[in-house]
Amino acid sequence: MATNGSPTRTTSDQAKKETTPPIYRIQDFKSGELQVWQTMMDLLGFTEIFTSRNQCRKALKHTWVNIVDFFEAINTSSRPRFFANHYQLGRYTVRTGKFFPKKLIPKGSPLRQLFTNIVPRQGRDCD
Repeated sequence: MATNGSPTRTTSDQAKKETTPPIYRIQDFKSGELQVWQTMMDLLGFTEIFTSRNQCRKALKHTWVNIVDFFEAINTSSRPRFFANHYQLGRYTVRTGKFFPKKLIPKGSPLRQLFTNIVPRQGRDCD
């Protein structure tokens, strides 16, 4: 409640801010070091021990996870929702509006492996 006794309302801008992953978590995945990749694999629920970034990349090649959901899962100590393919991930992302800006993911970051273009461009199918 507000100080004047009336209930407070959440504006759409406030709601957007609440679904934005915390910056400190994005910072955790900026490095392309093996330890960062291994941490991400563990957070995704992989039980294997990965000894190289290439092993991680291969394991993630057909892993479809919404990045916003991934960060929300980290914050709640749960596993993110996995999708069977990028089409299902795309439909879910469009329906929920949980888009993650590619410009926030630096080159070399393991998050780049989760990123996929889900909105088809004119004359193209989803990548």
